[in-house]
Amino acid sequence: MQKSIPVIVGPTASGKSAFSLRVAQQIKGEIINADSLQVYKDILILSARPTIEEQEGIPHHLYGYLDAYTTPSVASWLEDVKAIIHTIEKPVFVGGTGLYIKALTQGISPIPEIDPHIRESVRQMPIEEVQSKVINCNAVDPQRLRRALEVQLSTGKPLQYFQELPKIKIIDKPFQIYFLNPDRTWLYDHCNQRFIQMLQKGAVEEVKYLKKIKATGGITKAIGVKQISQWLDGQISNEEMIIQATKETRHYAKRQVTWFKNQFPEAILFTPQEINTILKTFF
Repeated sequence: MQKSIPVIVGPTASGKSAFSLRVAQQIKGEIINADSLQVYKDILILSARPTIEEQEGIPHHLYGYLDAYTTPSVASWLEDVKAIIHTIEKPVFVGGTGLYIKALTQGISPIPEIDPHIRESVRQMPIEEVQSKVINCNAVDPQRLRRALEVQLSTGKPLQYFQELPKIKIIDKPFQIYFLNPDRTWLYDHCNQRFIQMLQKGAVEEVKYLKKIKATGGITKAIGVKQISQWLDGQISNEEMIIQATKETRHYAKRQVTWFKNQFPEAILFTPQEINTILKTFF
């Protein structure tokens, strides 16, 4: 019987997927994706989603199952986890989306479903109008402001009201977080290499397809989509595209490290060089 559920986190390009595979192989478990971009079926390369070959026969769940027009939320991802978790004896969660991990391990506020007509109306509003209407919200991020107004208009109560209620956990088992935290020089070097490898594997074709179908929302936030799109439109050079994308990857990795350290001080930290020791010690 599994004592605690392993949750593997860390910055982009740190090797989380490869490590989670070794964990799953060792405990005879199954992997569940906790990355908000690897859920999309149309960006295998740009999301660094494990290929069928890389999965090495280990069951992988919640990868590549959403279309380009869907924007998943923390709540919708938890519902997807809830729908499959009872079928998995030994789950191994892995991903770099901090809000997914936090909601999974600490619970989520019981916010009622949002009226889809209200959601669409709020999305069409200029952000200045959203700011003028939302109450009791200190957020500055446009997406969070819109979310707060959606809840407010759908329920008649501010988002803060629901955030102060007891949180609900979908899994009533203990979790153990393993934080893969490489040396910064190592990490930045791998961030740079990753984007070059993505270009070599066909990332440009993925962006061409997204442009063709006029994709919007969450899928377009994948690092590289904006830069490759600008290059395809002749707005920047190939060299500038690579410079900008690798810089954004490094900055994103840095933000992830800071966030995970602040949010999960109880996590077991280790470097790629310590993986074998971690496997022997904890699995």
